[in-house]
Order: sequence, then C-alpha cells, then structure tokens
Amino acid sequence: MIADVLGKGLGAIRTVNALLGTFHEATLRISDLPGVVRCLEERIQQANAAENGRAAERFATAVIAELSADGSTLHVANRAHPAPLLLHHGQARPLEPGTPSLPLGLADLGTPDVPVDRYPLPAGAVLVLFTDGVVEARDHRGIFYDPLPHLSRPLPPDPHHVLDALLTDLHRYTAGRLDDDVALLAIGLPRHPDDGPGKTPAAHRRTADDGRRV
Repeated sequence: MIADVLGKGLGAIRTVNALLGTFHEATLRISDLPGVVRCLEERIQQANAAENGRAAERFATAVIAELSADGSTLHVANRAHPAPLLLHHGQARPLEPGTPSLPLGLADLGTPDVPVDRYPLPAGAVLVLFTDGVVEARDHRGIFYDPLPHLSRPLPPDPHHVLDALLTDLHRYTAGRLDDDVALLAIGLPRHPDDGPGKTPAAHRRTADDGRRV
C-alpha cells in the first residue's frame, strides 16, 4: 500500500497510524483485496467520527496492491491515487484503473463496490508507486513534472537504481524546491520464471520532503 492522507498535523498523523495498523492487521486475516480495502474504509470513517468528538473531513488517496507469489500478476485497488508505473525494456506505462474510485473515507458518496484491476507482469519489470508530490512538482515555469519521459529509457532493472534516477531527475526539474512531501516505492520483479514461487521481489522505498519538515 502507498497512500496520501489529506491535511497535516496531529489529525493527519493519527489517520496515518490508523490506516497502517488496520492494513497490517487486515492482510493477516482477510484473504481478498476488496475485503482489505473495506477494512481501511471502515477504519478511516471511524477515525473521522471520533476525532475531537465531531465529524472530520479526513480522507486518503491510496493504491492497495496484491502481487502473486510468482510475481507474474498484479491486482490493484486504486482509490483516486496516481497510477503506478510499470517499467520494462526501456518503456514506462501507467497502470490506470478501469473504473475510477473515490478516496478512502468517502465511500458513502459512491458505490459499495471495490473495483480491482488485474495486470500481467513481465519478468524483470520494475513497478514504481508514488504519492502525488511527484506529479504535482513544478519547474520555474509552473509546469507539472511528468515521470514517464524520464523513465521511458533503458534503465537497469533494479529498484534502487530506478528510484535514485527518478529522484535525481525530480530535484533537477524543480531545482531542489519541492512543494510537497514525496514518497516512492519500487518493486523489482523476478527476472526468470525459476525465480518465481518463494522468491521475494526486491523492494526499495524513498522519501523526500519540502525542506520545512523532517
């Protein structure tokens, strides 16, 4: 899971902690992805109702994904979050949801269904997930950053290298001035079928802030 909670301060921190705890608990006892998403939705609504004894308007965009044991298939529930990118053979493509969904915490405004998209994953690909601080970063002209052109080139199929390359280009594009915090997660998929079952995909994380917070 990668997510971005609306707001700042203690209320946002409490929501983050609630979502993380619920996610870890749900994945241990619930076998289906929609069930995990429903648990997250229920928890954030409970947190909203309990915050300072009055209703709050806290919500979170999120991508909750399930990778098959052999790394060949990805199931994704995208709750209004930037689409993950799949890198393979010098090309990057967004894994856009087939059906748009509302953020966690706003399910009452939509349908109870939890759309889940299925994507086949080629061996040796790298999956990149990130928060909207990446695509909402701007250069000196005010133009938003697009990671696709930079990642659509030959790169080593190594998640550590991919994240370093992306963050380096992002800081170059913005001249080191980020308006929002950034979190990134990259997962390197098995390069050969023999590396499948029992082989844990390599994953790396990075964070960067706007210089005002640590």
